[in-house]
Amino acid sequence: MTTMQVDVVSSEELIFSGVAEYVVAPGSEGELGIYPNHISLINKLIPGVFRVKIPHQEEHLIYAISGGFMEVQSNKVTVLADVVERSENLDESKLLEEKTRAEARIKHSNSTLDDDSAKAYASLEIVLAQLKALDFARKHSKRG
Repeated sequence: MTTMQVDVVSSEELIFSGVAEYVVAPGSEGELGIYPNHISLINKLIPGVFRVKIPHQEEHLIYAISGGFMEVQSNKVTVLADVVERSENLDESKLLEEKTRAEARIKHSNSTLDDDSAKAYASLEIVLAQLKALDFARKHSKRG
């Protein structure tokens, strides 16, 4: 089985470093599947679910990312994102509260895109990515 090195880095720390069979990333033009020996590329990522398939394990490692960049070069994938969270570290009830607050901030902001409304939109995008990661993990978990 061919594998590749994968490093996932947030703005604060190295989140994951190890070998993978493949990864699936939320690219700006749609989902990207990256397998060993992929051609070199740099791609912008959007908020969403980033999955890592570890060799000899049935389940994926599932992360919610805030967007960022992915570089593929010489059988190595590097993901750089401001926010990266493992799905099992997320609390759905807190995320739903954050989503409601962000939606309220957007609803009550004026029609121009000021700093506060831009932050509210960014917050909402991250929360939605986190909820998608939880949903994906729940649907693909062997625990049923």
